[in-house]
Amino acid sequence: MLFADRSLSLQTLAAYKTDVLAFHKFKPDVLSTTKVDIEEYISTLRSTGRKPSSIMRCIASLRQFFLFLHEEKEITLNPAINIKMKAACKALPKVLSESEIVMLLGYFNEKSNVRLNAMLHILYGAGLRVSELVHLTKDSLVRAPQNNRTALLVRGKGDKERIIPLNDLAVDAVEMYIRSLDQKLGSSKYLFPSSSKSGHITRQGFAKLLKKLAVDVGLPESKVSPHVIRHAFATHLLLHGADLLSIQKLLGHKDISTTQIYTHVSNEKIRQLVDSNPNISKLRI
Repeated sequence: MLFADRSLSLQTLAAYKTDVLAFHKFKPDVLSTTKVDIEEYISTLRSTGRKPSSIMRCIASLRQFFLFLHEEKEITLNPAINIKMKAACKALPKVLSESEIVMLLGYFNEKSNVRLNAMLHILYGAGLRVSELVHLTKDSLVRAPQNNRTALLVRGKGDKERIIPLNDLAVDAVEMYIRSLDQKLGSSKYLFPSSSKSGHITRQGFAKLLKKLAVDVGLPESKVSPHVIRHAFATHLLLHGADLLSIQKLLGHKDISTTQIYTHVSNEKIRQLVDSNPNISKLRI
């Protein structure tokens, strides 16, 4: 149902399955579950030190599971219907500065890993999720109808498509990479093929390459990840005057409230700038 009716991603489905199976161990007879059972389970999760965001996801999983059982008439009462989801305190996403992004991209001026160069330019230039990046096919490269420039046709969450224009540096990096493909890999439908079972470079494989690149350019390994670069894309756009609606469309967010986190990130950057400038240290934003 989650896949067919709601078009949830495979990663989300796997997370929901993990949550439901964990609850099943706590309460083997799930059909007799009561609200008290679910509340006791949540208390158990808290006592074991689970993060609030993880607990919220567990609650969301159980609410969907028991809603399904109720709609399928497997149970007469939905025990999860009145379970409250307390909003977790969202931490600001980690963001790389523009100079740090330049360090990463500039590394390839003297090095020849053209695949990683192309992937990094696309990741930062288009703000993709890492799952969207590794699943790109050669057919994903299209011409934007507005100006006939090279763009990406991206299939995101919920199987929804969006078109993202590519800047000239990203286009050059991709073209250089495609010319370097050997005949075997060049016949693959994927833009970034590999010999893995999936036929394309994996999310984990790309993340490892990115960590190594961070070390090579002198950045802390813990500071760089595919998602951090996606955050940098959105934050830098906002700092340079892009509006939230445009950023929402580029990121593929369903709800603009998800995109609004970047306003907090940019405001924090501005505060840091103010605090570091002795001439305007009395100003507060």
